[in-house]
Amino acid sequence: MKQRSKLFICGVAVATLLSACNEQTTAPAKQPVEHKQQAKEQKPLDFTLVESTNQPFTISLLPKFTLEAEEPGKDVVMHESEQDQWMRIELLPKEAKDQMEMYAKERAMAVSEKATPFEGQLPFEDAIVYEASVDNDVVYIVGVTEDEPMFLTVFTKKEDNWLNTFMTMAKTIERTETSEQPQQSFFTYKSSNQPFQANILNGYMAEAVEPGKDMIFLDEEKASMTVELIDEGADWSLIAEQAEQYVKASNKDGTVEKMAWTKGTRLNGADVYKSAIEDGEVYVFVVKNGTPMRLTIFVQQENELDPFLQMAETIERID
Repeated sequence: MKQRSKLFICGVAVATLLSACNEQTTAPAKQPVEHKQQAKEQKPLDFTLVESTNQPFTISLLPKFTLEAEEPGKDVVMHESEQDQWMRIELLPKEAKDQMEMYAKERAMAVSEKATPFEGQLPFEDAIVYEASVDNDVVYIVGVTEDEPMFLTVFTKKEDNWLNTFMTMAKTIERTETSEQPQQSFFTYKSSNQPFQANILNGYMAEAVEPGKDMIFLDEEKASMTVELIDEGADWSLIAEQAEQYVKASNKDGTVEKMAWTKGTRLNGADVYKSAIEDGEVYVFVVKNGTPMRLTIFVQQENELDPFLQMAETIERID
């Protein structure tokens, strides 16, 4: 009898332990209080819908970001204070997606010969992505191959990487014209006078005016931009002095405003000399990086400046 009692007690104990184990494994896991608090405090993103004036699309921007036309067919998203980090947007025709792999790789290799395919996650189902590092910076070339293909080029930092921030905004891009692509709004001008080419907006003209000078204009008597390429090894202090003296001579009282340009890509970092003249304003851009050049721009109204800046961003030396 004693032996049977012991066996019975052991059986009950085992059953009780198994029951307790089953209850523990099937009970739902409790969410930590900290995670619940974070979920309550998380707020929806504060987007602002913006429409491009340069390409047929809209994009929702996070606070302190702006959308600007860089040149015909290209827009940039930039932070108001962190202008070293930005994203370029280029809409492409539908047939371009078949060649996206080749285009993306070529662009990446142009940034760095050590460019490699990107192995991270992006919010696009179909995309070909490369990353290329240059010193402390990293450039991402994103070729979106969905029904409405586009190129996204993100310039950011290795230590303070904003790729996810830019992709969050890029995912909101929607075309405003989907039935057919708009006709090109520019033509490519290849100078016979200097070794460069540029995209010229429809309605504007371009021609050589004298050796070493080409002019882009709506009406050369009213609004125009003179392009002068600067050769390697030039005396930049002399060029700056000439630019300042030219602007000073254009103004009756000799007032000259000097500033460092912080917009765009090719013009970013240029020294700018500006002055009011009798019929408007004159600007002289001294561009040392990329394609070194001097640009002299005359405008009568403020809104005449931006088209010239867009075209200036496309100037490319073709030696």
